[in-house]
Amino acid sequence: MDKTLFPITMEKHIIFCAVATVFFLLQFIRTKRIYQLILAIAVPLSLVVYVAPENNTVFYGVGIAEAVLLVLAFILSIVQNSRDKKAEKLKQAAAGAEG
Repeated sequence: MDKTLFPITMEKHIIFCAVATVFFLLQFIRTKRIYQLILAIAVPLSLVVYVAPENNTVFYGVGIAEAVLLVLAFILSIVQNSRDKKAEKLKQAAAGAEG
């Protein structure tokens, strides 16, 4: 693998992916936010480029898949945050009406 594309070694990349995947899975279990699960899938997906490092199709396919997953996680994060804020406002309004 060309050092200009991946400035870290494969071993460090695997360690990073393992730590990041565990982190995002724990965050998903704790917060139940779907974008955390998507990120837990997206991070180790980057390791697929090591399967066929000389194959440009795999390389660009992984890049496109990563971009799609990151955009999807970003959009879902925004949607879920806005839903949570609306639910919180409704909860406060209901509590104010009762009290």
